[in-house]
Amino acid sequence: MKIVGFPVDVSQVRDPRMVHGLRIRQALLQATLDLIQAGDNRPSAMAIATIAGVAAHDLERMFQSIADLYAAAFDLAVSRGFDHAGRVDPAAPLSNRVELLVSDRAQLFEEWLPVWHFAGRLKEAAPAVGARVDALRKVLRERLADWFAAELGPLEPRTRAMVLDSLDAAFGIDSWLKLRQRLKLSPDRASQTWRFAAQSVAFQALGVSAAAAA
Repeated sequence: MKIVGFPVDVSQVRDPRMVHGLRIRQALLQATLDLIQAGDNRPSAMAIATIAGVAAHDLERMFQSIADLYAAAFDLAVSRGFDHAGRVDPAAPLSNRVELLVSDRAQLFEEWLPVWHFAGRLKEAAPAVGARVDALRKVLRERLADWFAAELGPLEPRTRAMVLDSLDAAFGIDSWLKLRQRLKLSPDRASQTWRFAAQSVAFQALGVSAAAAA
């Protein structure tokens, strides 16, 4: 699946130079994502400018460093993924929420796979990217807390943290990376395996939480 950023909204911008600059920035970000998805884990400024169809000095004018461009491209990929992520209905049955979460995250994590690999390779060279990876992990965990708020809410803090740790391990991106990169399963096989494993952990962990709350 191609990682595509948001189109640039210039409807309220009156300055032609600003419109031009916004479009150049968007082209550079999309070119960076295209190269990452094609397997280039550290695309050069020249390659990005060439794919974007802009001059090298335009890239230098838009971004203080190539690391800043990498970080902005990572932000764009993440924002697109979250914009299309499913929204949880807290009143829905637990089985429905688990199935929707597995389906949504399998699709999302597979789309992010090249960007995640790229981010892992650049943590030292581009600390801002590493910081964004850590922040994203935190957000993904917080979303799990929202997704299963009905089951987690009644628990005392220590039990709640333990159950959330279990859910984070089951539904986190590392579990998907293990299936796809370490075990080298196909996307379809990984999705089936992950669905079975994640559902098992979720029902077991949340079943324990219900007993503890009672």
